[in-house]
Amino acid sequence: MKHIAKHLLTLSLVALGLASCTEGFEEMNTDPNNPTAVPAENLLTQAEFSLSNLMWSRGLNFEFGMLMVQHFSQSEYAERSRYNQNPSNFDAIWNTFFANGMNDLQVGMQITEAYKNLNEAQRNNRIATLELLRIWAFQNVTDIWVNVPYSQSFNPTEFPNPQYDRQQDIYAGLVSEIDAALGKIRTDAPGFTTGDIYYGGDMAKWQRFGNSLKVRIGMRMADVDQATARRLVSEAFAAGVISSYEDGFHFPFQSDQRIANPFFVDNSINNRDDFTLSDVLVDAMAERNDPRIAAFANPNVAGNFVGLPYGLTDGETFALQGTASRPSTRLRSATAPAYLMTHAEMKFFEAEAIERGFITGDAAEAYNAAVAASMMQWGITDQAAVAAYLAQPINTYDAENWKTSIGMQKWIALYGNGIEAWAEWRRLDVPQLELPVAAVRTSIPVRALYPAVELGNNPSAIENAGYENEMDIKPWWDVE
Repeated sequence: MKHIAKHLLTLSLVALGLASCTEGFEEMNTDPNNPTAVPAENLLTQAEFSLSNLMWSRGLNFEFGMLMVQHFSQSEYAERSRYNQNPSNFDAIWNTFFANGMNDLQVGMQITEAYKNLNEAQRNNRIATLELLRIWAFQNVTDIWVNVPYSQSFNPTEFPNPQYDRQQDIYAGLVSEIDAALGKIRTDAPGFTTGDIYYGGDMAKWQRFGNSLKVRIGMRMADVDQATARRLVSEAFAAGVISSYEDGFHFPFQSDQRIANPFFVDNSINNRDDFTLSDVLVDAMAERNDPRIAAFANPNVAGNFVGLPYGLTDGETFALQGTASRPSTRLRSATAPAYLMTHAEMKFFEAEAIERGFITGDAAEAYNAAVAASMMQWGITDQAAVAAYLAQPINTYDAENWKTSIGMQKWIALYGNGIEAWAEWRRLDVPQLELPVAAVRTSIPVRALYPAVELGNNPSAIENAGYENEMDIKPWWDVE
């Protein structure tokens, strides 16, 4: 982990040919002092940072995901909490996913295939690592925009203007891809010995991440393709998923402001103070006597935890912004990690999978373990306090209404990870969020707008995407 700055801050030099190549790649260079390709390790590092930073960024996370699930309210410039979005808001997000993240992974695969001095097991482990990251990214892309370029992506020579695939076809592709990627992994052989910021090339941890991603893909499909969902989920849990905090898919931001936590950069470096916790979240936590509130938020000037009413006009926001609690110092720390897939999430999925009959076990036990894992993630280590929280009737697991119990606690636990919280809110329909009175749309958005860059550069594909470019088009898997 300590080498993240070295890898990220030298990548641009490598790309310009100012650093030497390794891993037997010399044969692909016409001039060894002026390399024409970047080592796969550097591409992996850059992709891990670019994608993780994007998922935790102001544009995608604070101003979109966390507003869509009403975790945040806007304390200034409140248009987006009233769903006043436009295509240009998504340009940088789209470009980062495709050009800076997944494209780097694709090129990294090609370079890895060409390495001469890798044995088969090590080559397969490296390719599997790159593939799993791209599968994770593609699932986020399709869950954000629904129908997107997939089958014709990353082949600009043949498909300079890739067509858009239906989401159900993309999911079918991701199912095949993740089975294939997991099938390549050998835990007794190394992966990337440098450049892997997440797991340092530990293939046992990559395998658990891959199985956890397989669970996430399967559970997303649970209401539309139960047979495939059952297979994916049962196989993944049997093979082993993220089962501790240490196994989590957490990106470790650094104190250097160029690679620091985006919450820190936005607030401390850019001097922005545009977000508070919403009254929806704060009131729900207060009703449950939830000790995580002190980890989620700083108290207001009066020493209380107060949420700003969600979806106000600019004038209303201005009048109340001084009364509301801001995101916590913990969340805004430079080195606070991006929690992109967690032990708590897997335990919530386990409880749901048991209720759906996909696997066997005790759903209430898994639910309690999920809440406890979330508490630990946010620094609540007093087991007596966790037990007291779960003993309150409002927090006790209700098997008759399992979707409400799991959905509500998962919505709270996913604080910080706005895009995943938004996906699970759309799938489980919990909690029942209300449309703000001042909203400029007639419903809470369930997809993002195609970006202006695609409207300009690939208009025919968007015209044939299958629907108008609106925010009320439900994902394929959202059937309720």
